Amino acid sequence: MMDTFASLLRAGCLVAGSGLVVAFAVTAVRRRRAGAGFGELADLMERDWFSAGKVFFAVLTGLAGSWAAAFVGGTRSGLTESVAILFPLGIVAAFAACRFADGAGGRSLGEKAVVLVAAPVALGAIMTGW
Repeated sequence: MMDTFASLLRAGCLVAGSGLVVAFAVTAVRRRRAGAGFGELADLMERDWFSAGKVFFAVLTGLAGSWAAAFVGGTRSGLTESVAILFPLGIVAAFAACRFADGAGGRSLGEKAVVLVAAPVALGAIMTGW
């Protein structure tokens, strides 16, 4: 049961993360053709799509969840395998933090913490810890 759920989460995050990267690439090409500079594109990525720091932080918290699950009784994946599984999760979490937590009106720090800490820890435990 848990393996099936973990496989579905992996596939879902991989598809969503890949879709976000492709959507950003299309947006970047359109903006570049419209005359935007590379600095503007980098700012667009950091502000509206997925900040590299947020992706890294989400991957690290997912890795912590994975190791916590292994400590409780699951199986611990190797670092290279875990990061490869958790990277799409980091992209999705960072996109959610950039788009929804920083959206219209702004959100509280607690909502950003849920997006970047609580969700990746739980999903990391499920995706790579069991």
